[in-house]
Amino acid sequence: MALCRGLSLLAIHIALLASLCSAADLFVYFDFEVSYITASPLGVPQQVIAINGKFPGPTINVTTNNNVVVNVRNKLDESLLIHWSGIQQRRSSWQDGLLGTNCPIPPKWNWTYQFQVKDQVGSFFYFPSLHFQRASGGFGGFIINNRAIIPIPFDTPDGDITILIGDWYTRNHTALRKTLDAGKGLGMPDGVLINGKGPYQYNTTLVPDGIDYETIEVHPGKTYRIRVHNVGISTSLNFRIQNHNLLLAETEGSYTVQQNYTSLDIHVGQSYSFLVTMDQNASTDYYIVASARFVNESQWKRVTGVAILHYTNSKGKARGPLPEGPNDEFDKTFSMNQARSIRWNVSASGARPNPQGSFRYGSINVTEVYVLRNKPPEMIDGKRRATLSGISFVNPSTPIRLADWFKVKGAYKLDFPTKPVTGPPRMETSVINGTYRGFMEVILQNNDTKMHAYHMSGYAFFVVG
Repeated sequence: MALCRGLSLLAIHIALLASLCSAADLFVYFDFEVSYITASPLGVPQQVIAINGKFPGPTINVTTNNNVVVNVRNKLDESLLIHWSGIQQRRSSWQDGLLGTNCPIPPKWNWTYQFQVKDQVGSFFYFPSLHFQRASGGFGGFIINNRAIIPIPFDTPDGDITILIGDWYTRNHTALRKTLDAGKGLGMPDGVLINGKGPYQYNTTLVPDGIDYETIEVHPGKTYRIRVHNVGISTSLNFRIQNHNLLLAETEGSYTVQQNYTSLDIHVGQSYSFLVTMDQNASTDYYIVASARFVNESQWKRVTGVAILHYTNSKGKARGPLPEGPNDEFDKTFSMNQARSIRWNVSASGARPNPQGSFRYGSINVTEVYVLRNKPPEMIDGKRRATLSGISFVNPSTPIRLADWFKVKGAYKLDFPTKPVTGPPRMETSVINGTYRGFMEVILQNNDTKMHAYHMSGYAFFVVG
């Protein structure tokens, strides 16, 4: 999901049928108590959203086909929903934690999510989806492991590490929300966090004293699976580890053809899984860096996340300049070519969608084609609003699945246009009318000047062009 600067949050919902989890598979249980705590990730005390008193929240670690049960108790002063980003809600769309399909959890109330991670593996994350709360935290990793009888397409790693990177503001989400509601941009972030912590003091001019930074301890000669998620608001980040190759192995539930990168651009909402071998001489610790992309680097130098990779036999602290990232502020070619280089490993065993029982793509019968065009924010009823194909989505007063169940008329319209509308933009609760078991082709057109990421909630998809 992309939350882009100066925009109201935009969502599209696809109406399809749903049913309950399978009772034949193992149930796993989690308790989340969501509350405010005071933390100083960039050296400034501020209110952040914690889960079970921790920021970031705990990693959910489950296995393919598990039934996941998460009891969420809301101790915030406003309503709450938790979205399980990348988890395919197969016949359980009302568990997705978004306003169009779920009723918000009121303050001092609890709600128990229950869904099955059917035929899925890989690296995902969760976050709060209402009121811009994601800008204050409440996020954490979500791992789905292969079942024991299904081999992974690489040797079992010696360890598993989750890294959450993202842009960060010292203003809390309520202040940021007021700025957006006033039609203004958020401006440059105050920094980039790695696992909820600020940068290591690699430069005394750019990084003040007293910042708590993340240290990841590893053993020499071992290979680790490192899962990296961009949980930020609007900033694309380049991720790299000094003097170490990143062997890409999986992205958001799909094993990839393994290839090495010295760094990789990770856009908002994206998750990648690398195999990293600790093959250096450990003369010092090493930098882990997440730096902003497509920005004026001289102005954004302080908006850089820096953590430490510490070998158990390290002989000293990391020192010197950070490893260089790509230097193409106005040229997107590097990032585009990098994205194009990622290939699906179709020979790997494991859960994955299989369209119509065939990988003969040409035989797929496309039932609908939608052209979705985003533009810079437009004035509608006196406010700057985000639009998609000329429509700014209005969340329904009754969630869509609830409206279906109780046959509430007029809660939404199944009239989202197949092509961008002409004429002035409008506000509607307009929903794409999907065909059950159909195949929808979606063409995305970015007519804005900024990078945008799209998240199709509850679904996987094939990139074909």
